[in-house]
Amino acid sequence: MSLDKHSELAAVAELAGLNLGNKAREARAFALLERLATNPGGSIRALARSTAEEEAFYRFIGKDAVSMPALIEPHIAQTVTRCKATARVVVPHDTSNFEYRGSARTGLGRVRTASSQGFLFHAALGIDATTGQPCGLLASKVWTRSEERKSLVEGANGPRRKAGSDYARTANKESDRWFEQIEAVEQRFSKTDCQLVHVADREADIFALLATLQERGYRFVIRLARDKKARQADGDPLESLKTLARRANGLLEVRAPIAARAKTKIPQQAKTFPEREVRTARLEFAAITAEINGPVYNDKASLPINVVHVREVAPPHGVEPIEWYLLTSEPIDTVEQVREVVQAYRMRWLIEEFFKVLKTGCAMEDRELESLHTLTNVLALCIPIAYRLLALRHLARTRPDGSALDVFTETQIAILQAKTKLGPNPTPLQVLEAVAYLGSHFIPFSRKMPGWQVLMRGMQRLAALEEGWSARDAQKVIER
Repeated sequence: MSLDKHSELAAVAELAGLNLGNKAREARAFALLERLATNPGGSIRALARSTAEEEAFYRFIGKDAVSMPALIEPHIAQTVTRCKATARVVVPHDTSNFEYRGSARTGLGRVRTASSQGFLFHAALGIDATTGQPCGLLASKVWTRSEERKSLVEGANGPRRKAGSDYARTANKESDRWFEQIEAVEQRFSKTDCQLVHVADREADIFALLATLQERGYRFVIRLARDKKARQADGDPLESLKTLARRANGLLEVRAPIAARAKTKIPQQAKTFPEREVRTARLEFAAITAEINGPVYNDKASLPINVVHVREVAPPHGVEPIEWYLLTSEPIDTVEQVREVVQAYRMRWLIEEFFKVLKTGCAMEDRELESLHTLTNVLALCIPIAYRLLALRHLARTRPDGSALDVFTETQIAILQAKTKLGPNPTPLQVLEAVAYLGSHFIPFSRKMPGWQVLMRGMQRLAALEEGWSARDAQKVIER
């Protein structure tokens, strides 16, 4: 499908090569994404310019021939191309819940409680390991849960809670998604394209997953969730892996800004993610190689693995210190290699930002659509928008002295200069500050970065001003 006049919109250009088997459907996809790109949080009604177009948009997202995999395939293909242009790619994996209130909607399932409804979205992003620049989505999966938790099994004395061996024997379990998505990403690259390093948080700390990744030769950095029995050399007694890592000598120390964390409203997460204030932490890195013991129900008795221990030195009184244990396939022979492991894990926060853009900036959890099919079709169209905003903010942060034309068009810059205090020859950072100003963020970025809702508001207002600006130019042509 040709982009025609839509090619000037970066998010819309991500659909180049879209194939829905029908030219009219493809044209409708481009039209809807164009409206979403200029008003990401808008409802279908707000995006349409007439009642007929509104009905056409609803018919489009409801068609069986239109699906999330088909809609995101062009963007994933372009992400792969961007990744292949780099030497090393960090691929963070994570899952987020999308929850909806109100009356029951077709195809949704339980999210956090039996009375909640929604779906789960697992995503894998590609990030240039050298620059930290987001490349886009590489793989995704959507699924729903049944109404009841299947955490009990029949035992000799009646129902009992599932043990680890029960979960290991369960087919099609949620934890299978970690390897499925890693494999899906790997299948899109050859061994000579670029180096992929898969990164995941504590939920992916699964012995069977670690063993499989090693067997396949896939590179990874996964944060330890549960302590394990381990030894450093044959013949050594088994002891706590954390104890072994804590005894290791520190290799280097860095100072790192620690972001604030609000108090969570979810009781189960309060202990794992405690409330904290902004501070600068002194972090020490250490590394060991250990042999970790496998669970009794796993065929592999043990697994050699590298461990990088990140620990806070002299934390403030009464504050829980930062402490990470990172299980990795990456070499740890030099200080620089250890630093690269930690840097790869720190890039994982970008996937959390990606989910925030979808939920707050694109208002995915506020949409009044009535089925899983229509919701995920709109989600697919929002993904290129979320990627574009992530990339834009990163560019503004990392290339503050670059050219604003790398981010915005000449028309957009002229509008911002007319409506804000943006001066001549602006940098990407100055342009983004002007956009935030349009979104009612009047605080300098050096003091506080704006949220995604603010940036979306600014982009929406800029789009409206650009439409009026284009209409004015068109009128001048007519008058001539």
